[in-house]
Amino acid sequence: MWKSRAGTVTISLVLLVAPLFAFHATLIDAARVKMADREAETATKAALRSVMSAFDPALQTYGLYGLGNSAERSEALFADVLETNLTVPDDSALRLVEPVAASQSLQPLYTLANRTVFERQVLEEMKYRAPVEFAVSVTEKLKNRSKTASMLNSYSQFAKEAKKIGQLIDDRERELDAAWNGAQDIGEKASVLRGYYAGKLERMDALAEKIGIHTADELRGSIQQLRNQVDELNRTIAEQRRSLSDLYRAGQQAAQQIAAIQQTIGLMEQNVAALQAKINEFEQILQAIAELTVLLAATKAEAKHDRDVLQQMTQSVYERLDRAKAIDDQIRSELSASATTGSDIPPEALAAATVPDAYYLKFKTGLGGIAALFNGFENALDATTLFVGATKFDAARYTLLSDSNAAYAQKAESFITEQRAEEQKRSAANGRVAERRRQEGARFAKVWDEARKIWAECGIGTEEAYKRLEIGDPDNGTPSLFRQYIDYNRAEPGDDAVAGEWKDAETAAERSTGLVDGLLAGLGEAAATFRDELYFNEFALTKFNYRTYGKEKGPDGKPKKDYELSARGSHVLQGQEAEYLLYGLNSCLQNQSAAYTEMFAIRLAVRTTEALMSPEQKVIAFGNPLLTLLWALAEGAVKAYDDMTKLVNGEEVPVTAKAPDNVTMNYKDYLRLFFMLHTKREPMTARMQSLIELNTGRDLRQTAVYVQARTETKVRLWFMPYALEALGYPVEGNSAVIVKTASLSY
Repeated sequence: MWKSRAGTVTISLVLLVAPLFAFHATLIDAARVKMADREAETATKAALRSVMSAFDPALQTYGLYGLGNSAERSEALFADVLETNLTVPDDSALRLVEPVAASQSLQPLYTLANRTVFERQVLEEMKYRAPVEFAVSVTEKLKNRSKTASMLNSYSQFAKEAKKIGQLIDDRERELDAAWNGAQDIGEKASVLRGYYAGKLERMDALAEKIGIHTADELRGSIQQLRNQVDELNRTIAEQRRSLSDLYRAGQQAAQQIAAIQQTIGLMEQNVAALQAKINEFEQILQAIAELTVLLAATKAEAKHDRDVLQQMTQSVYERLDRAKAIDDQIRSELSASATTGSDIPPEALAAATVPDAYYLKFKTGLGGIAALFNGFENALDATTLFVGATKFDAARYTLLSDSNAAYAQKAESFITEQRAEEQKRSAANGRVAERRRQEGARFAKVWDEARKIWAECGIGTEEAYKRLEIGDPDNGTPSLFRQYIDYNRAEPGDDAVAGEWKDAETAAERSTGLVDGLLAGLGEAAATFRDELYFNEFALTKFNYRTYGKEKGPDGKPKKDYELSARGSHVLQGQEAEYLLYGLNSCLQNQSAAYTEMFAIRLAVRTTEALMSPEQKVIAFGNPLLTLLWALAEGAVKAYDDMTKLVNGEEVPVTAKAPDNVTMNYKDYLRLFFMLHTKREPMTARMQSLIELNTGRDLRQTAVYVQARTETKVRLWFMPYALEALGYPVEGNSAVIVKTASLSY
């Protein structure tokens, strides 16, 4: 039986057909799985597109797209669309593939709270609606079409120069005041010295007259001789008295002789008295010589000391004058430098700020004459001798010294009289400048106080909204919306664009220069470099309201219609959203006033520059650049206030009176300018997201914009499942598992 050939052909055919059958069966199942794979991919993407089609209509009004359904509704919609696309039609047609949905899931990957995603959608929305030229036109108005930037630069330079020169003038006047006080002290000193030395000279003259031609040695010799004579006479008198006693004892027979002796004694006593008087006279003259000697020496020493004191006082005044003169030279240097800067402001507005050199020359010459004449007096006194020589102290020398003593005092008196007239003029001029500065400052302050009355127009009932935006609920641990989105993106909140409130006119005048400098610094690069920022800023002004929203009028004089879908007129915060986005302060008053003060500063700078460029002669006649600036500020403030009144009412205002009338800007244009100059993207993005949540009630952290879908689909295999698994397809039981992943974003 084993050797029989029966069935050989059959077995051979089976051995040939079986591999072919297995190969074709595997190929058929693989083809069916591949077809099911394509159907599953198509169904997954269709289901995901259906889910993403359900965008939030409230957010769409802002040009933003995010899922409007909850996660549960999105899952249900996805499953329904997936099932519909995989279901076999109810007919008798043969289907080679019958995929069955096994499981599905949706995973949101990014939300509108993500700063990058949010900004990308904003840019996508605005690049079709806000061409760069629209924003750049603002800078063009300021730079090329009106030359306002050049005027603002002139104002900034002039303000800095005026303040610097004004400070220098104040420093110079303090030095000149001190110099004049010192000169007056010298005048008083000279008057005191004159009286003092006049008394000394009179005493020396009296002593000299008493001494006459006598000398000390001669007097001492004469006194000795006289004393010898007195002694001799006293001895003779004594002898005569003894003789007289003898005669008294002899009786009356010697009466005549006694009388003769008594007469002789009387004559000798008279001679002794005369000699003693002469001795006393000579001793007094000798004392006068001693006094004169000491007095002359002491007077010479005092004169030397007073000469040094007077020189020191004069030198101190000279130093004050030299410092004042150096300040004037510095002022001239500053004026010369400012004349070469190409400023639009006439250089005469800074002129007449210095004191002529002739003033210093006259002051120094007059003051130096006093010291020189006193030096002459001291030299003449020092050269004076007592009794011998050509310069001995006598009547002629007394006259010479007296005249020399009077000369410096007379010089001081005449100098003080003449200089007092100059100083009174200078003091009067300074007084007029100070009074005018006070008046101009008061005039500016009055306008500023009026301007403060319109720097904000806020309604009531916004406190709760600002609490949600900026404060939150610390008691419950709920952060503010702004902090919520800042923390979500791990961003820095940044600083306020405007630091502090301008509470007084002086602060407003001072800080306006800094704002103008910031404006000038940003104008050169704002439009040329930051295209995306311009789109982003325009989104803030397009989708959100601002102070003059609803007040702006078209060419027909009627209010402009708002075609924006975001319904800015119904937002929680009215007339302040753009200002909040720009400054991020926690009240309507602060945000609107911040915009107002910056706007007022620019208008003030423009109008002040126009005043400085005016041909009025009083600008030139002030003689004090700081006063000129204050006058121009007061003049400019009046017009700036009128400009601001129009701007906050939604009107157009010419950029400058020096430009064509059709070159105008409105409140929104100035906001556009401020957005370009000092907006920080991260904080402003967070504030935009906060406002959108406040207005729509949508938590952007839960609003998906990028979703990933994952599905598992099973296909029943007809032939050999494990053969298909060997080819790399996952198999469960007799079914192949198809896993598909799809991602889609707005």
